[in-house]
Amino acid sequence: MITDGVIWPAYTDDDGVLWIEDEDEDLWVVVDGAIVDGVIHDAHVDDDGRI
Repeated sequence: MITDGVIWPAYTDDDGVLWIEDEDEDLWVVVDGAIVDGVIHDAHVDDDGRI
């Protein structure tokens, strides 16, 4: 996942919900890109957390 040019370790579960792998529970980000197979794509997360 990419936000403001920072790459965050993240994944989507079987339901397509985005999970960010970070120790800080107070983390708040706005997703503007995702890396898929090494290619950066424009992206966003909907109200249900789906990327």
